[in-house]
Amino acid sequence: MDTGSQIVLALTLYKITSLLVGLLLAYMGYKLFKAGVWGEAGDVEAHFKDNKLVIKRAAPGTFFAVLGAIIICFTIFKGLELAETNSSQSKPKNETNLLEDQNELPDEPPLL
Repeated sequence: MDTGSQIVLALTLYKITSLLVGLLLAYMGYKLFKAGVWGEAGDVEAHFKDNKLVIKRAAPGTFFAVLGAIIICFTIFKGLELAETNSSQSKPKNETNLLEDQNELPDEPPLL
């Protein structure tokens, strides 16, 4: 398996795991609602750029459900980001590489 396939597989597994964690948290929140746990868990205020989320005197299931929904949304909207790197730029230049570079002609003339 080449490196590119390994990277795609790792990113896919990461996204699937993130979705499963978000779904698990949302399900746990749902189960707390169904079990009738209604104690006051506390207050939460969150700010993100121009958006604001305020939860006051909410049941514990609310926090699980909201956190699960946030994880799911970030996982879906972020998508997969693959960046291709050029391995020849990361190689250290030694004497043999410099000699090889001197013997090669450029594909295009330099800009004047």
